[in-house]
Amino acid sequence: MWHVLSNESVLVMNINQPRQALRVALMRRQVSKFQAGATLIEVLVAIVVLAFGVIGMAGMQFAGIKYNHSASLRTQATSLAYDLADRARANLAACDAAVCAYETPLGAAFDGNAAEACGLPLMAAGGAAALAATDVNQWKSCVENALPAGQGLAARLAPNTAFVDQCGVTHAGTGIEVFVVEINWNDSRLQAGANARDCVVVRTQVRPL
Repeated sequence: MWHVLSNESVLVMNINQPRQALRVALMRRQVSKFQAGATLIEVLVAIVVLAFGVIGMAGMQFAGIKYNHSASLRTQATSLAYDLADRARANLAACDAAVCAYETPLGAAFDGNAAEACGLPLMAAGGAAALAATDVNQWKSCVENALPAGQGLAARLAPNTAFVDQCGVTHAGTGIEVFVVEINWNDSRLQAGANARDCVVVRTQVRPL
């Protein structure tokens, strides 16, 4: 069935078409403005999230550097502790007496003798005791050069004698005589507080049973 539109109906439709087009254009403009604002907010949120992520990664990197540095210092301290024990073991004649010549207090420091500085070959003369004194002096030089505010001590402990290091840790005695070497240094980069020191303690047997 066909409907015939009169001229008046066609005229009304033609008049309404511009209004509808204007309304659609306004709605599209409003939607475009809303979409543009939402996109800008999303960008700002992404920037903030990225900034927090970068800050977190920087913090982790800084902490990793501190822990790696502390581990490196501990490795050097352990190596130096075993170094003195090996020197004493290689010069047993200096530890046969009641007092081992390799024993040294914590407060004793390198005397500044350039010929006995860390890393130089030693040419000590005068027997086992003189060699032990030279070994200890050079060892003190190595401890002070390798570690920040580094200090070292060595002592021979009788059987079942406990030892308390400078970090406050008590090491129980053993049933045999032991040669104990302690090295401590300033570890304020990793630890906080008044006593920001780290310690390495090596107990070994120098003289054969």
